[in-house]
Amino acid sequence: MESQVLIWLVDCGYYVRPDESMVYVNLPPEFKKLPTKVFEASIHGVVPIDKALSDECEIKDVIATTWNHGSIEKGQNIINRSKAIYFVPIAMLCTKGNDVVLGDLYVDTPSQGVVNFIDLMELWPVHLQKNPAVYIENITTFYSSRRKHHACTLKPVMPRELPEVTPTTITINQYEAIAKDAPQLELADTSSSDDCSTVVTNHQGNHLTADEIEEYSKMYIKINGIQYNVLNIILNKCHDLSMCERYKDRKSVGRATTRHSTFCGYERRYLDDFEQFA
Repeated sequence: MESQVLIWLVDCGYYVRPDESMVYVNLPPEFKKLPTKVFEASIHGVVPIDKALSDECEIKDVIATTWNHGSIEKGQNIINRSKAIYFVPIAMLCTKGNDVVLGDLYVDTPSQGVVNFIDLMELWPVHLQKNPAVYIENITTFYSSRRKHHACTLKPVMPRELPEVTPTTITINQYEAIAKDAPQLELADTSSSDDCSTVVTNHQGNHLTADEIEEYSKMYIKINGIQYNVLNIILNKCHDLSMCERYKDRKSVGRATTRHSTFCGYERRYLDDFEQFA
């Protein structure tokens, strides 16, 4: 950003914003010319819905141009409860500040499986509406006050070339043609992948059985006054071990790779101790 660096601490699950006096990164010139993988994204074709009191003292839905607190809170709850989220880009909206990637957002819910985020937000209480005509009519309002930050000054890397549009020139016919050709969500079979495997294994390389999953899902352990589910701990540590196994024999390059090797032994001791406890 202008005077800060946004850092995502993956292991901790939160962000920090140190200024330039704390973090100094001098990238080689060739790196600064590469496309960025950080980009702003937006769900397309929808408008926010608010509540209003009619002359007959009845509550009715009205189209708004800003999202109210209830809409934001419901959207965050849907995402927080989902097992996974997927974003399918369809177009690049080139604004004065940033390039915003328009697309469809899907969430993997515990009860319904993979569902379009819009379908969940349209359920009662209704917080948005599919309305392409109003969306295009107010698109300059929706994207006129974008804050410019350095992470989005370059074109983001996309899996395919996206059609480019601008808020001031896009028409309803152009938008509908883009939406009509929008790709559908395709979930790849990752059961045999290394980094994001859906197959859960224990530290001995065997699959967790259904009985083990049922047994551990009902067990809890309290650490420093906080209660944790045993199954969640095992799944997280098994994934960590899988990553450690992949990188443990590679040549150390800097501190990060060395830490992978160190953590591998730590995770093994952790799971051994935890198995004895369970």
